[in-house]
Amino acid sequence: MRNIKTLCMILVCLTATVGYAQEVLVEDGKIIIDASAIPHTRVKKARATDGTNTKRGTNNASNISSVVSDDKVYYKFELSQERFTGFWLFAVTRCINLDENGRGWRLPTYKEAALIYILWPELTKAGLTGVAGGSGTDAGGDGTTLPYVTYDDNGTIQRVDKRRTGNYYRCIRDLD
Repeated sequence: MRNIKTLCMILVCLTATVGYAQEVLVEDGKIIIDASAIPHTRVKKARATDGTNTKRGTNNASNISSVVSDDKVYYKFELSQERFTGFWLFAVTRCINLDENGRGWRLPTYKEAALIYILWPELTKAGLTGVAGGSGTDAGGDGTTLPYVTYDDNGTIQRVDKRRTGNYYRCIRDLD
C-alpha cells in the first residue's frame, strides 16, 4: 500500500509538472529549484517540529512534520551540498543547525522531496553529487506515524520506518 501511495504521489507530481516550468538554477554557486510555476506558497516553511521519530506532532504551520506544512511547496529554495544519514528527528536538528553559507536550512516537505527526486537528473547536471537525499512528511496516513521519503544509493525512492537509520537527507533553504 505504501508503494502504491508513493507511486501515486510521484505520478501526481509528474502530472502537475507537465506544462509548467520548474527550473533548476545555479546562482552565485547556489543550486536552486524555482517552483513558482506550480501551486506554491510564499509563506516560509517551519524548520522545527514538536513531533518525534514516531509521532507527527501538532498539525499546524509551525511544525515541519504537519500535513498543513506539506500543503504546497515553497516557491523557490536552495539545496545544500551536504547529504547525510540518521534518524528523522536528528535530521530536523541537523538542518536547523546547518551553517552552509549562512543559516535558515530545513528538511524538505514530502512534496518538495518528491520534486527534488523528479528534478534529480537536472540537479546533478547543476553540480549536486551523491544521491538525492531529502525527507518529507506524508500528507496521508493515520496521523500517528511520520513516514518519509529517502533514496537508496541508486537514487531510487524508498519508504522507510522512522526507527531505522541509514536514510539519506539533504537540507533546503527558502529563498526570497
